[in-house]
Amino acid sequence: MRWRFYLLEFSIYIPMAFFTFIGSYFHQLHFSDFQNGLLGSSSAIILLLSNPFWMNVADKKIKNRVLTFLSFISAILIWEIFVFKTFWLLLLMSFTVGFLWTSIVPVAESISFKYSKEFNFSFGRARMMGSIGFSIVMMIIGYVKNDLYFFAIGSLSFAFIGISSLFVPATKGYNIGKKLRFSFKGFPSAFYRMLVLDILVLSSNMFGLYFLPILMKSRGYPVSFAGVAIAIQALVEIPFLFFADRILKFLGIKHVLVAASFLFGIRWILTWAFTNPFIVIVVQTLEFFNWITIYYVILHYVNFTIAPSRRSDAHAIFWMTTSGFSVIFGSIFGGWLSNTFGVGNAYLFFGVLALSASIVYWITEKPLKN
Repeated sequence: MRWRFYLLEFSIYIPMAFFTFIGSYFHQLHFSDFQNGLLGSSSAIILLLSNPFWMNVADKKIKNRVLTFLSFISAILIWEIFVFKTFWLLLLMSFTVGFLWTSIVPVAESISFKYSKEFNFSFGRARMMGSIGFSIVMMIIGYVKNDLYFFAIGSLSFAFIGISSLFVPATKGYNIGKKLRFSFKGFPSAFYRMLVLDILVLSSNMFGLYFLPILMKSRGYPVSFAGVAIAIQALVEIPFLFFADRILKFLGIKHVLVAASFLFGIRWILTWAFTNPFIVIVVQTLEFFNWITIYYVILHYVNFTIAPSRRSDAHAIFWMTTSGFSVIFGSIFGGWLSNTFGVGNAYLFFGVLALSASIVYWITEKPLKN
């Protein structure tokens, strides 16, 4: 039974490889770094509306059907971005497809987490397959030169999710037949404080990944180096995911979040400091305790602390910060920083930001129950 959820997790992170590298595609269309950042953040902006909407829809229906719909329609609409070349039309098309694809992971993982408890398998190990899928496709995309093939990979990856969702048991939402509306109210204050940390620190991750191909270009190195670096950073997530529950139980939520945020800062400062591409690639292995850790810890908190009737809203809020506000800040403000002070110096800024956020959270936050 668990192989079905492993397959689902493997598939849902493949499109993220496509969107991680799409900044390089926009760059070759001769858009500025600021315009590039705005295009890159379009999905995050629309996610602030789409996520509450689709999570609410899925929570009142059979989740698999919603997931299948989102996947196959995204596979078609992604070609809009390929067809249009002017900035404003591209921005509009990015909003259109973003309204759908940005809710795929939240809906899918609400299914996986539910069954991980029912069938007693580790969600961390299932999620590990997502890192593997992302890294494999990321490695391939780094060497794809033809734009048609690039978009074909993106389209097929969405179709693959739709197929994978057919193998998962039919999953009913927690609030079928109920007339509930999305709300920010009624959650522990500790949840909101960790989300503030999430925005500040993960904005550095969005900038760091999205602009890594551009950083490599600016230093005179092949873009494929960025693909290798990002693929490796996905693979090194696997050891953490394999032992995630044990690590969390041993260290506790607060200490894990602080350590991951601090290492994030170190990672981007070293990326700024070293110009040798091979050293920069090695530095990305710090991801073994960076984004994946913060993501997993907060998602674990949501699924084991928040009541089932409010869990859908909590999932939506979590993804609004993780893939919404943090991406907007990292892409748009990061694009402006890159234009104004240079892409390398922008890495330094985000490194210092992550370090500072980790220290403030460590000083001000009380220990949290796992």
